[in-house]
Amino acid sequence: MTTIATDAPRATDETAAGGPWHSWISRESRATWLPIIALFILVGCFVAKSSAFLSPMNMVVMGAQGGPLLLISLGATFVILMGSIDLSVGGVAALSAALSGVALHDAGVSHGLALAVAVVFGIVAGGFNAFLVTVLRLPSFIATLASGSIFNGIMLHVLGGMALSVADDDSFADIAGSQFIPLVPNVLFYAVIAWAVLTAAQYNTRFGRYTTAIGAGERVALLTGLPVNRYKAAVFILSSTLASVGGFFLLSRLGSATPSIGDGYLLDSVAAIVVGGTALTGGVGGIGRTILGVALITILSNGLNVCGVSSFTQEIVKGAVIILAVLTTIDRRTLLTVVK
Repeated sequence: MTTIATDAPRATDETAAGGPWHSWISRESRATWLPIIALFILVGCFVAKSSAFLSPMNMVVMGAQGGPLLLISLGATFVILMGSIDLSVGGVAALSAALSGVALHDAGVSHGLALAVAVVFGIVAGGFNAFLVTVLRLPSFIATLASGSIFNGIMLHVLGGMALSVADDDSFADIAGSQFIPLVPNVLFYAVIAWAVLTAAQYNTRFGRYTTAIGAGERVALLTGLPVNRYKAAVFILSSTLASVGGFFLLSRLGSATPSIGDGYLLDSVAAIVVGGTALTGGVGGIGRTILGVALITILSNGLNVCGVSSFTQEIVKGAVIILAVLTTIDRRTLLTVVK
C-alpha cells in the first residue's frame, strides 16, 4: 500500500488557520502527547489495582517482554513510515527461532553462529518480501500476509509440530536474561541500543529521510528521481532481519522453540507502532516514537495479566487500542490511497 500525501504543507496550512491551539490538537501533535498521557494513566491504574505491578521482579519481566517486541517493531516501523506494511514479522520471528533452535540443538553450533543463522534467514526473508513488492508489484499487505503464512508453515515443518528445547544451555539463556544493568534484561538493553542507532539513522541519514519522503508521497518521490524500489527493498530486508534477531532473543528468553512462539507479535508490533504515533498512511512518525508504543503495549499486556484479565479479553482490548490509535494519527479528510 502506497500513500500519496503532502504532510508538511498541510500541517502549515492547518496551523496558520487554527493558530497555536490548532497546532496543539493537530494530528502530529496528538500522535506525540496522547501516548505519553496514556502511559501515565495505565501505570497509575495498574499500580492502584495491584502493588505487585511495580515490584522489581515484575519490572524485569516487563523488560524481558518488551525487548523482543521492540526489536521486531523497529524495522516494521520503517516499512509503515514508507507507506507500506509488513505482516510477516511474526512468521519471520517464529521461523528464525526454530532455525536457531535446530542449529543449537541438532547441529551443536555456537551461540554466535546460531545468531548468524537468524540474521542470514532474516536477510533472505526480507529479500523475498522485497521481490514480491518491487518486482511482482504485489500490494505489501497481500505480499507479506502470504509470506508470513509461508514462514509459519515452514516453521511447523522444521519443528515437526513439537517444541524444541534448548533450556539445558544456561549460558544461552543468559544472552537475553542476564543483566548488565540491574533490573534491565540484556534483551531490552540490546533493543534500546538498536532503537537509538535507528533513531539517529532516520533523522540524520539519507536512508531515513528518503524513507519518510517516500511515505509522504511516493509519486512525488519517483518524479524527483529517488530510487524508490531500492529503498523499499532495503526497508523490507531491515524489517525481516530485526524480526529474525527478535526471534533469536525470544528463543534465548523462553528456552525452547514452540509452534506458537511468534503468536501475537504481529498484532503487538502493529499496535506498538501506531500507538507510538506512526501513521499507517505513511510519512508521519518514526522510530523515535516506537519505543513509547512498545512501552504502552508491554505495560498494558503485563498489567492485564497481573490484574488477572483473561487472554481473550486482552485481545479485545488490544484491538480497541489499535482503532483508537489509528483514529488519532490518520487524516481521513485529505487522504488519497493508491493500492499497488
